[in-house]
Amino acid sequence: MSLRRPARLLAALALVSGCLVTAVTAGPAAADPPPGPDHVPAGYQLSWSDEFAGSALNDADWYRRDGAKAICANKPANVSVGSGTMHIALRKESLAGKDYTCGGIISKKTFGYGYYETRAQLWGEKGWHSAFWQMGLSDYVPDTPAYKGPNNRFNEIDGFEIDSHAPGSIQHHTHWTVPQHIGNPGGVYAGPDSADGYHTYGYEWLPSAIKFYVDGLLVRTLAYPGPHALQNVWLTTLGFTEPVAEANLPGETTWDYFRYYKPISVPDDVATGTVLVDNGDAGYAETGTWSAANDAYGYQDKLTRRAAPTGATASWTPTLPSAQTYQVYAWNPDFIRTGSTAARYAVTHNGGTSNVVVNQQTAGQQWIDLGSYAMTPGLGQKVQLVNNAGAVGTLRADAVKFVPTVQIDNGGAGYTETGTWASTTTVKGWSGSDTRYSSTSSSTARWTPQLPAAGRYDVYAWVPGNSLNAAEARYTVNSSSGLSTPVDPPESVGVDRWVRLGNYQFAAGAAGWVELGKDVGDEGYLRADAVKFVPVPAPDAVAPATPANVTESVQTTPATGDAVLNLQWTPVSGTDVVGHNVYLDGRLQTANPVRRGSYELHELVAGQTYQLSVSAVDRSGNESPASAPVAVDVPADQQAPSTPAGLVGEAANGQAVLYWTQNPEVDLLGYNIYADGQLVNTDEPVGNIGNPGLVAQGIPVPDLANNVAHSLQVRAVDLSGNESAPATVSVTPLPMAIVGVDDTTAYAETGVWAPSSVPGWLTSPTRASNGVGRTADWRPDLPSAGQYDVYAWVPNHSNSTAAAHYVVTHATGTASKDIDQRSGGMQWMLLGRFPFAAGTAGHVTVSNPSGSGYLRTSFTKFVPVTP
Repeated sequence: MSLRRPARLLAALALVSGCLVTAVTAGPAAADPPPGPDHVPAGYQLSWSDEFAGSALNDADWYRRDGAKAICANKPANVSVGSGTMHIALRKESLAGKDYTCGGIISKKTFGYGYYETRAQLWGEKGWHSAFWQMGLSDYVPDTPAYKGPNNRFNEIDGFEIDSHAPGSIQHHTHWTVPQHIGNPGGVYAGPDSADGYHTYGYEWLPSAIKFYVDGLLVRTLAYPGPHALQNVWLTTLGFTEPVAEANLPGETTWDYFRYYKPISVPDDVATGTVLVDNGDAGYAETGTWSAANDAYGYQDKLTRRAAPTGATASWTPTLPSAQTYQVYAWNPDFIRTGSTAARYAVTHNGGTSNVVVNQQTAGQQWIDLGSYAMTPGLGQKVQLVNNAGAVGTLRADAVKFVPTVQIDNGGAGYTETGTWASTTTVKGWSGSDTRYSSTSSSTARWTPQLPAAGRYDVYAWVPGNSLNAAEARYTVNSSSGLSTPVDPPESVGVDRWVRLGNYQFAAGAAGWVELGKDVGDEGYLRADAVKFVPVPAPDAVAPATPANVTESVQTTPATGDAVLNLQWTPVSGTDVVGHNVYLDGRLQTANPVRRGSYELHELVAGQTYQLSVSAVDRSGNESPASAPVAVDVPADQQAPSTPAGLVGEAANGQAVLYWTQNPEVDLLGYNIYADGQLVNTDEPVGNIGNPGLVAQGIPVPDLANNVAHSLQVRAVDLSGNESAPATVSVTPLPMAIVGVDDTTAYAETGVWAPSSVPGWLTSPTRASNGVGRTADWRPDLPSAGQYDVYAWVPNHSNSTAAAHYVVTHATGTASKDIDQRSGGMQWMLLGRFPFAAGTAGHVTVSNPSGSGYLRTSFTKFVPVTP
């Protein structure tokens, strides 16, 4: 007896809607491709890459993918490097119960916001699925048996997914796995033939969006709210769909390189005198009802706060070092689409109180600029957060920072112009307000600050992006050293962001300035907006000291299977130090430097030993040597998970389908299923902790005798092998007729239909159509005449039709029933009890007479009624 297990990999096997194109036959991809063009967007610098030079994969940087997936087994030996490319072999051979072998690599290093790029030639004959994607790792997914770190599978970005039967259909999607698997479908781009040569694929991961590129062309922008966490990069090819074209196997996909480009960010956090107040710090206070939230990522950690929509406030009161202007920022701990739609930040400053309303659902996981304000120590000036009137969603709070900054916007004090200028609100500035523009070379814009003290300052200009900008606009800085060499930011044409002009020494007062202009004959518009001066010491090359007194403690919660590590150290002091990085088994865990002397890690695996170390980082980006590794032993877990709840059994033809509620333990591995005392899933536990909805959608138990009551048990299993007490149900399979959309002999359509991403019965594919005149028909071959209960599995989606019209044709006539496919479905819905003759005369037809919304189809079943 074998059990059909649902796919446990959430990303590469995601069901998506798409269009099919004619398959293109291709031979093995050529090695050593010529260099391709540079497609990197402005604002990034290369941070890490593997050019796949040499004769072998660098196993210090990559895991080789393992484990059976779809119709193939990932075979580590199928990955090789030679002639300047990485090769993934595709073979017809038996391994781990599969008829084909495939492969892939997963980076050991994790990455955050930035631009990602690979160049590849894929396979163009049927049966294979290649992907360039980003997702974390976990012990419960057997892709990387060597990985023993904590669960970091939080978000997924599909730089491309391409099926070899449609080599020109490039799929772009995103997903989350926290708090559960949630798809964020993008779509399909009809691009170049991925098998006809090398093509470049990239994506730009921003705090609030993903931008997808093919051969340098921006083809899709997809909104991407959190949670966001450092994730690994995957380059993979799977055997995916049958039938597989075998004539030219073995085949291969080849990959020229992988490159990660780090954002050239504005280092506000390195400003001298910055004051950070995180939740839990002195200066942070709450009123009303708040609770801890370990789901969304805060600036330093996952220790954020959340509150109900009304009656709660949070406030941050800084201890300011001096009276001056401060740029105030609030960290938005974005979490999918659950944040407050109108979070009001009230900034109390010398001039009173200014309110800034932020939609936490769309602002992204990042620092939100609340504005520049004059503030004086000792006056109780602060930031207070409350839900604005009419807000919905969860109010989330984390950290606020106060950065000493002198900022001058166009039209403000210190801003002057010469020549002819005009205002526009079409091209917006840093605060979303107007900008100034001029086309003449005799025009200049100047920003003259009133600096509170002599010293070194980083100077930034907000450059409004526009295709009509001057290609060689120049910024000249007048500092204590005289006029600088004009700075011509290469980003001046393409992006809207702060551009660093350099670090300069200035005298106190208004002696210095920044001026924008262009040379005679240069085409394009000058665009002026804002300039800011941030006090920062001169860059240096000396790393700070290594943190000392690193200690640890582990707190386990056997009932939930969680193990929480609290790492502590003596913070490295000095005005040049901005924080600390934490490493687990040599892998960076902190997306931003931690200012405090402690850090928590959750969901460590019981019975494992980890090595933890800490380094210090200064304002120039220098990092100290890491502290000596501290061995952390997580105690073994001897407590079994709780018994699965809500078990329900459903009869089918020669099988049963079980439904239950996902267990809450964080160390859950899956479930063992027993039929009449015999273990069914002999290979591995079924289910997926990363997809709690999977077991609720049904797990089939095949090979059961009809008309016999079978005792079925479900037991939860954790990562330590502990097995729960059983949940038990009795199911009697019946010789019913079940017809799905992939049954070519019993299911038929009229009109235009397409695959749908909405899951059907047992997470099977569904079909969708939009318009009048399209029908679908299920026509079973009934073994005998009699009364049958007829059911339809109804897939739900908000854009579905409100009146799917089902017509049952039976032995004595017809009957109809309208069903709203927008809600209430995702289950079998009874159409009625009817008499049927034996054979294929009886059937069910569905249509959408109104033509409004999508009509969706999955399965129907005809259950004989016992006399």
